[in-house]
Amino acid sequence: MAQPTRSQRLHLQPSAPRRSRREPSERLLAFLLLLPAALLLCGVLLFPMLTTLRDSVFANKLTEPWAGTPFVGLKQYAQMIHDPRFLQALRNTLFFGVLTVGGSFLVGIPMALAAHTPSRVRGLARVALLLPWAMPPVITGLIFAWLFNGQYGVVNDLLVRTGAVHEPLRWLSTPGLAVVALVITVVWKTSSFVALIVLGGLQGIPRDLTEAAQVDGATRVQSFFRVILPLLGPSLAVAFIFRAISAVQVFDIPYTFIQQAPAQGLLETLGVYIYRTSIEFLDFGYAATLSGALFSVSLGITALYVRFVRGGEG
Repeated sequence: MAQPTRSQRLHLQPSAPRRSRREPSERLLAFLLLLPAALLLCGVLLFPMLTTLRDSVFANKLTEPWAGTPFVGLKQYAQMIHDPRFLQALRNTLFFGVLTVGGSFLVGIPMALAAHTPSRVRGLARVALLLPWAMPPVITGLIFAWLFNGQYGVVNDLLVRTGAVHEPLRWLSTPGLAVVALVITVVWKTSSFVALIVLGGLQGIPRDLTEAAQVDGATRVQSFFRVILPLLGPSLAVAFIFRAISAVQVFDIPYTFIQQAPAQGLLETLGVYIYRTSIEFLDFGYAATLSGALFSVSLGITALYVRFVRGGEG
């Protein structure tokens, strides 16, 4: 029987299915799948941002309805730059941001290590991670405002009983003490978020690396700073950017404290000032301008983070 030639064998082999001209490519398919999410993000994020930017160039005071909503251009931006209350709120926001972000890392990293290291208190540490994070910020502010109350607060009661102070301190009426109380409250609330992110990073570190370091004679402190901490870089970076942005936009806890001590201008953040300008003073045009400033600060922090990450990768 004659064997088929090479050309006949190639002709007999099944040919690969040809892609139809109507079949979308992988890029087009990915674009179509991502399009609904992109449209949703534009509707949720981009549209309010553009609306706020539009409102910032129009005067809109509900206390002066006869004035209407005239176009004022950059007049409200100039007013914002020369507004001492805005400058004070911006300084307070940045000051609280530095203290609370640093404090949340100083507290959150040991909490993550306690929840990760096998011990008798690991289960309790993991429960302690979830409680502050799950509690609403307003409830947290109310609870700590009660704890720091100058007359019947638990903090003063403990300080007096232990002999640390001879008379109760007016936490929410003294500028310096009010700032300390606010920072402690925000750190307690936000350190659990940092701890959860760091705990996820610790779970991804192979035990072989730490065991090898201990075999080589490294102590636990040396293993942490030379092995664990460098490997936690991506987790720490993610926690930092989220905490920095949330610290700039903080509103709930400072506003709750201000309700207990209205005369404390040192507690007014930029978010609180925007709320008061829009809801209490009914000046929606100027509030939109202040919101643009808050967005610019958040955008600047994000840009610095992206530049730092790209520089580290390069």
